[in-house]
Amino acid sequence: MKIQRITKSVFATLLLAAVAGAGISAEPPPGTDARTQAMEHKFEKAKQYYGECQGVDQGDFEKIRPHLKAFTDMEVMAEYMSDPAKFAQLAQTIYDPRTIHVMMKCSTEPVMWDTWMSGMTDFDKMMRTAMRFMNPAMYMNWMMAPMNPNVWGPMMGMMDPNMMARWTTAMANPAFYQPFFAPMDPNWYTPRMQWMMDPRSMQPMFNMFNMPNMIPGQPTAVPVQPNQ
Repeated sequence: MKIQRITKSVFATLLLAAVAGAGISAEPPPGTDARTQAMEHKFEKAKQYYGECQGVDQGDFEKIRPHLKAFTDMEVMAEYMSDPAKFAQLAQTIYDPRTIHVMMKCSTEPVMWDTWMSGMTDFDKMMRTAMRFMNPAMYMNWMMAPMNPNVWGPMMGMMDPNMMARWTTAMANPAFYQPFFAPMDPNWYTPRMQWMMDPRSMQPMFNMFNMPNMIPGQPTAVPVQPNQ
């Protein structure tokens, strides 16, 4: 009986910690790790590539920018995945040839690799992300998703005839396939090789072994400026 009481107490403590951790905002609070702020993706390349698409303006890009952030920050992606309605909005945003064009081109950019490297080696960020997936409310939300009209709205938007026409036009446009053929250009490799040879690119991996950086409130590693 004593063992059962101890087990229940430990489980209750872990459950409360998970719920509390899941409530942490995806946006970094004031005074957050200077290294994380320095490496945060600013979407300059994404904005440039979106401008290459036909029939768009910068106002259109600003509408999808918040959703694109989910692909640069695991903590933000976890927030989307914990809410079926938000995840449906993300799926609707991706289901657009212009967004796909931007994502394909940005995924091979060194500045994007800087962002991923910084995020994936940030101990605090990854712990907050893991805590979100321990929140039981997340799984309850998904169980109730079929009855949530906010989930079906974005999904039905994918059946819009205008979207179908946009995909037909995009697939007939040779420029849509440009990201696939970019590696055929010898100049494409120059900045990427420079990124791999630059010690700053791998610095976040070494920062993982900086023990004070793993303890909240302790001094962090020297900020690393992202490659341009």
